[in-house]
Order: sequence, then structure tokens, then C-alpha cells
Amino acid sequence: MLRAKLDEVAWLSDTQKNEFKEIRYQGWGRLSKKLLTGIVDGNGQRIIDELWNTNKNFMQIQSDDSFAKRIHEANANQMKATDVEDVLADAYTSPQNKKAIRQVVKVVDDIQKAMGGVAPKFISIEFTRSEDRNPRRTISRQRQLENTLKDTAQALVKSINPDILSELDNASKSKKGLTDRLYLYFTQLGKDMYTGKPINIDEISNYDIDHIFPQAFIKDDSLNNRVLVSKAGNNGKSANVPLKLFGAKMGGYWKQLADAGLIGQRKLKNLQTNPDTISKFAMHGFIRRQLVETSQVIKLVANILGDKYRNDDTKIIEITARMNHQMRDEFGFIKNREINDYHHAFDAYLTAFLGHYLYHRYIKLRPYFVYGDFKKFREDKVTMRNFNFLHDLTDDKQERIADTETGEVIWDRKRSIQQLRDVYHYKFMLISQEVFSLNKEMFKQKLFPATLAKKSKLIQIKKDKPVDIYGGYSNNTDAYLTVVKLKGSKEDKYKIVGVPMRALDNLKHAEKESPQSYTAELRKALEPQFTKIKKNRKTGEVSKVVTNFDIVLGRLFYRQMVIDGSEKSLIASSVYQYNAKQLVLSDQAIRTISDQEGIDEFELSSQYDKVYDEIVQKVEKLLPIFQHRHFQERLNNGKSLFVNLPVHDVYEGNKLEQVGKKHIINSILGGIHANADRPDIDLFGIKNLGQFSSTSGINLSSDAIICYQSPTGLFERRVVLKDL
Repeated sequence: MLRAKLDEVAWLSDTQKNEFKEIRYQGWGRLSKKLLTGIVDGNGQRIIDELWNTNKNFMQIQSDDSFAKRIHEANANQMKATDVEDVLADAYTSPQNKKAIRQVVKVVDDIQKAMGGVAPKFISIEFTRSEDRNPRRTISRQRQLENTLKDTAQALVKSINPDILSELDNASKSKKGLTDRLYLYFTQLGKDMYTGKPINIDEISNYDIDHIFPQAFIKDDSLNNRVLVSKAGNNGKSANVPLKLFGAKMGGYWKQLADAGLIGQRKLKNLQTNPDTISKFAMHGFIRRQLVETSQVIKLVANILGDKYRNDDTKIIEITARMNHQMRDEFGFIKNREINDYHHAFDAYLTAFLGHYLYHRYIKLRPYFVYGDFKKFREDKVTMRNFNFLHDLTDDKQERIADTETGEVIWDRKRSIQQLRDVYHYKFMLISQEVFSLNKEMFKQKLFPATLAKKSKLIQIKKDKPVDIYGGYSNNTDAYLTVVKLKGSKEDKYKIVGVPMRALDNLKHAEKESPQSYTAELRKALEPQFTKIKKNRKTGEVSKVVTNFDIVLGRLFYRQMVIDGSEKSLIASSVYQYNAKQLVLSDQAIRTISDQEGIDEFELSSQYDKVYDEIVQKVEKLLPIFQHRHFQERLNNGKSLFVNLPVHDVYEGNKLEQVGKKHIINSILGGIHANADRPDIDLFGIKNLGQFSSTSGINLSSDAIICYQSPTGLFERRVVLKDL
């Protein structure tokens, strides 16, 4: 069929048709007809013409000033004609990203409101990708390497290192898997990349991973810029480049590895490049790699915000994720996601800081990172000899850096570093959680027999079919929650109860009629939860008794923050809640649990004991909610067991024989963290650490506060239950 369609294209040769026929296509393309054929540059060329007539790829062509400006204008015109939801509906991105973009717009609006409605001068954007905890990438990398060794590199393997495949097989079975150090070993066929001498795989930790281009020249931590070498070779290279020192001897071997598919062309090019003779074209390639953010999510956000502030002089700056990572590495701002959620806020602060710094420090390079800046870039006017754009921040000799145009000081070494550290050490930051309701299945679809009606609380199939005769469904699902008040002899009780999903449709119709109709329908939906069956012992008569209750709060969403005395929690359901306070640990504790290397095992074990003590003390002092369910008591008692554990887990083959201190600490942090994680710590007899439950429903005091927050947490409204 494909060949038949190709035959209709008269200007294709038979050879080209046969070549096209062999290509396998899957799915739909991401590029529109308008993009490929409807936009032309100054010479009247379309993108598809450039793809056909030149050796440039799509990314090179679309980033050219002439095309980029016209694409930007087309997107801007489209934005003016539609709202955010229409743009997102047509966007080629995941539902999770669309949700994140909606939140971005809400956050920007919230901050602008806090600033008196004034449009922002700068908006810096960085797309933080979640940590990859899935081992599939490593497995895929391992399989790809194995296939390469058996296929394109087969001849080279036989002549250089015939044992490499068996070594790869042994390495893949280890618990650590294919680390970067091992991966480099196998792609280099077990040889030092600078000297060609064999590397002892059993002593691989004694070898260095070296950057081909020094960090002062370009900040590139990818595998394309790293090689495995002896310590002597690394020290001998110093701040030089491999081509100058080892190119004459090793250049042929590097080429052999590339031809065999063991290293990529970019890595080969790095090994063969002398920065002193770098071309203008290569120079701009280095600049783009460091400054240009290619994430489609960021481009979409920039489009939306660019339209939102098209009448204001708002600069939208796109920051690459690697720059935030570089700042954390350079100044020791360790990121640990397990302890608390503050790392998001600090990343945002770094993004804003970097946006301001780059904008004022590299004025001529703004078209690379400022959205909508299409000033004609004069390649002949820009000459650079290093491409680590944050190098000046780490240079001890650079006490101050100023904007060359305005004279504004953008980096005062002592003051700026202290300011960054102060923010990093904030013990309280605004954390807001998105509240939500559910709209899904009403109950489990499995129908249970009538014989279980007395043991389990079943849901009727229909109103006129009693469960003790016809059976019913289990596992009721609640659409959202509500707060009711129960009259007591001494004091009233406040209780959180669920609103059944099966009542949702009726509630929606009643809400449209009037608030009174909604309240009446809600009471009707809740009554079964307060109904008890009573049997008269004398007469045997069975009757239904409904406990009197008042609806205090008609709608309470999941993940709503509630403050009851000194306890702050998030509501997970009508029977579950979890801690909402953030834990803060000392710098030393963070360093200990963040995989620091080069520390004696005995010393590391002692440090973990101190971390345990610090966590337990802070939980007891600052997180009183953990007094419930004996969590605090069991953590206190667990110290005597903890001190005798090894630092790391101990395995016998694939079987876990003994958990280590690191494992226990991570589990404790997971349970204490202000989220819904609830790990078991069997060693301490703890089940579901951090889950606070009540099978009869969550009870609140009359002084409990329902805390409503804006998207940023900058604005909030607090409602005390007794005032309702």
C-alpha cells in the first residue's frame, strides 16, 4: 500500500521509493502540516524544503532566528484566539503535564495578587523532572550494551578483550547493577581511555571518572563527556584536553570504539576537539547545549505566560534543569526528597536567582534563553573561550559581578552566598496541597451473597432489595467528605463522614435548585451512616433509630488541612489522616543520609545513630501527632535495636537477610514525611507509620480549624468548627 502511494509522487526516483518503502512508521507524527509547509524564512524556504535540501536536522532548522520568530508569532496569534484550556486541549503532552501547567497559571496569578496586581518583571521557568526510581533504564542500557558487544563490536571485542561479555554478565547480577563506572569500563572494552592500559575490574573503584572537557570550560556531566582512567592519567591531564596529551597515541582507538558503536559520535567529537581552535559553528553549539531549554513543557508554559503578559514588559526566562543541579553541587546544597518538601521551594528560588543572573550577566546571549527575544544575533561579535556560564560564581577571585549596561551588582560573593544559605536553611516555608473530590466507581463490582450480610456491611443492589435476601456490594467509595455535629450529654462531638459516590448525582441536581435542597439531600444521603437497627426484647419488633446530627460543613475535600490543637494534619478519607508538618534536619544529618562517599564504615554507623536520635527528638518535640498509635513510643524503644544494625542491607543471594540503618532511616522518614506514605517497620513492630486512623470516623474538637489555602499558600482562610 505504501509503495502504491509513493508511485503517485512523480518526482521521486525508483531508488528513493524503495528506500522509503523499507522505513517502518508507527503512530502519528507530532509536527503539523502548517509547521512543516506553512511557515517560510526570509528566502521563501519552508522547513520541509530545508530538511530535504540541507544536512540540517529539524531542531537546527526550527531554532534558526528566521523560523523561530515566525513560529513564535504563529503561536502568539493562536494564543490570542483561544484560552488556556483550548490550548491545553490541543497540546501534545501528558495529562500530568497539563495539570501542572494549570497549576503554574494559578500560582502566577496568586503571586501577582499578593504583589498588588502588578505584572511581574521577570518569570523564570525550570521544569523539574521527578527522580527516576525505575530500574528499566539501567536494564535497557545494559541490554543495548550487550547487543552492541555481540553485534557491531564483535570483531573488536575478540581482538581486544574476549572476556568482556562474561564480565558484563557477572556485573549485571550484582546488587549495584550497571553503574556509570562499570558502563564506561565496558564501552572502553576494559582499557584506560588515555593510556590504553588494561583496567582491573576488581579494583575499579581505584580509577577516576574524568571529564573530557574540563568543568571550567563547560559544565557537562553526561556520559558523552566522561571517561574512565587511572588516577595518574587524570592527574597528568589536569585542566588540559585529551586531544593534546593523548590524541596521537589513542586517537585511532577512540575511532575504533566509535565505529563499533561503543561510544557515540558526540563523545568522539569531544575527544577530538581542541578548544583553542574551536570554530564559530561549534562554539554556538556549545552555547546552545548549555543555555537552550528544549523541553516542550517549558515551551508551552512560556507560550501561555507570554500571551498572558503580552501587553506588559515581562521577561520570561527559560532555565535548564542542569543549572540548578550545578548550583546545588557547587555550594553544597544537598537535595533530599525524603525529609521534606522544601527542596521544591529552594529549586524555585535557585531558578529565579539564575534567571536574574543570566539576564544581566550575558546580555548578548539573551536570545538563547529569553522567550520571544529575536534580536539579530551577530555570531561574529561573540567570542567565548569557556561555556560554563556559572563558573564566575565559583571563582574565589570574583568578589563582585555587575551588569555591564546598568552597573547593577548581580553577584556579591560573600553576601549572595550567605543569602542562598539562609534560604536553604529556612525552617518554615509555605507548603500548599491541592484539594480534590472523586468521581469514579461507587463500590466494588463484585456481588456478595446474602449470607455475608450479618458479617459485613453490604450495599443494596436496589432500594427494594434487602441485602439479607439479595446480597449486595462492598467497599463504598466517597465522592467527598462532610463534617457533622453529634449532640452529647456533656459536650458536642464533631465527626468527619464520607458522602457516598452513589448519592453524587442527586446532590448535584439538588445544589442547582438551592442551598436548602442540597442540605436536605445531603442529610438524606448521610442518614444510613447514623441509623441503627434495634430489636425490642419483649415484642421482637425491629425498628430503625437515627442518631440526631447537624451538618456543620457541607463539603470537605480530600487532602484538606485541619489544625486541631498542636496537631496539623491532612484528611485522606473519613477514617484516615496524616501529618502535615514538615520535618527539618541538620546539615550533618542530611549529609549522612545522602550517600556521602569516602567515610569509614564504623564512623558512618556512628553518624547514623546520631541521625536516629535527632529524628526521634524532633518528632517528639515538634510532631505531637505521632504520640497516637504508640508511634513515638515504638521509635524511642527502637534505638536499642537500631544501634546493632549494619549500615547497609545484608543479602544472602537475592534474599534480604538483615535490614540496615540506612534502610530503617529511609522508612522512618517516609512515614514522618507530610504525605500519604505509610511504611511498615517490622523490626520495631510498627505498621503503617504515619497513618492515623479511626474505624468509626475521624473525631475533631470544637476548636479544630479548617484551613483553606490559595494555590501558593500566601492567602488562607481559617474557619473554627464551633463558629459554624
